[in-house]
Amino acid sequence: KESVQPYIDAGKFQTFADNATPVPGLGSILYAGHTPGHSGIVVESEGEKIVFWGDITHGDILQFDEPDVAIEFDVDQKAAIIARDLAFRQAVEGRYLVAGAHIAFPGIGHVRTDSTNYDWLPVNYTTL
Repeated sequence: KESVQPYIDAGKFQTFADNATPVPGLGSILYAGHTPGHSGIVVESEGEKIVFWGDITHGDILQFDEPDVAIEFDVDQKAAIIARDLAFRQAVEGRYLVAGAHIAFPGIGHVRTDSTNYDWLPVNYTTL
């Protein structure tokens, strides 16, 4: 509230609908379950796309193989499982980059299918 209230008071704060694109190249995907309204943020430019997942996964080793595993912190565990499955399927089908909060450094990569379910393929990291 302390971070956002000054923008509201200044008339500089606008909300937008779930699954909306408020400006070209910036959008959201509703992935509610971990928390109500939990959304991925989409950034697109020149045919490239990255989706910032937030808390879709809580452990990159287990949940890619077993996306139906929920954690205690999921407010609605059934909805979180459905959202995770949707996010994984969309990432595989869309072949876009994903950034996740609880995925090992660098936390950016691709999702692909493998013999057990899904697999995380991190981007190569370099300091150059």
